[in-house]
Amino acid sequence: MTGIEIVAAAITAVSIWFAARQNVWYYPTGIVSVILYGWIYVGARLYAEAGLQAVWFLLMIYGWYEWLYGGEKATELRVSRTPRRAWAGILFAGVVMSAVIAMIQHRFTDNPAPLVDSSIAAFSIVAQFMTARKWIENWPFWIVIDVFAVVLYVDRGLYPTAVLYAVLLLLGIRGYYEWRRSLASA
Repeated sequence: MTGIEIVAAAITAVSIWFAARQNVWYYPTGIVSVILYGWIYVGARLYAEAGLQAVWFLLMIYGWYEWLYGGEKATELRVSRTPRRAWAGILFAGVVMSAVIAMIQHRFTDNPAPLVDSSIAAFSIVAQFMTARKWIENWPFWIVIDVFAVVLYVDRGLYPTAVLYAVLLLLGIRGYYEWRRSLASA
């Protein structure tokens, strides 16, 4: 699967580069990426990550629409801060989804690291929702997720994917600073 993994990693890196630049091409390239990674993760017994790809597919469609028409009067959505009222729901959703997915994996799968895999999956859903809303705080979530993902993928022998997530970590830092500049100029 290394050939598919290398192609998926390259497409994902390009996709995240588009996200950092607030380019709507983030979404079509992201859709290709989630399809390829769904296949890869099933083969690696990372079931939460595989399931995450299906959720991400739906979030990609939602985000694509939001970025194009989610602003005032159905215009392009602008970068903003996460509303205070949303923080409790974001953190609650991440923790609860992590626990539920981990319990399911622990009971029904042979995943040797169900809590780590589940937490990456759950908080990725949260971060992807935040990205779809163009909330700048999505980037620190992605940075932390990427650190844990690198360790998990090295452990599973998914070296091209581990390298990808190291690159995504750097792109996450860049994305944060680019979005912060955009927020300041608004």
